[in-house]
Amino acid sequence: MSDIFISIRNQNGNAMTSVEGVAFVAILRQDGTTVDRQTVSLRYAIAQFADLSPGEYIAAAFHESVNPPEATQKVTLAADELLQVRFIYLEPERQLLRIFVQRYPFDMGRF
Repeated sequence: MSDIFISIRNQNGNAMTSVEGVAFVAILRQDGTTVDRQTVSLRYAIAQFADLSPGEYIAAAFHESVNPPEATQKVTLAADELLQVRFIYLEPERQLLRIFVQRYPFDMGRF
């Protein structure tokens, strides 16, 4: 099984957990259906979606006070892999700057 982490960061790379006291929500969709929806952690601004089957997913970050209110990224999850989807916002303007996707394969043969 594999995992997807969705994280929210500001332009300096710091955790951006909330705007006006309201936390960001991370959403994971597959085939047009919401798989799971989580509020990001208040310390690290991360949501973990664990034990997922390989396949195509849509990772989304939602907050009603940013532009756009929902940002999405299509990702393909492989077997035995961790994907990190990082949404970067310009905090003062509350504007999405970019989205990064990083892959970390689980090397189970080494253990």
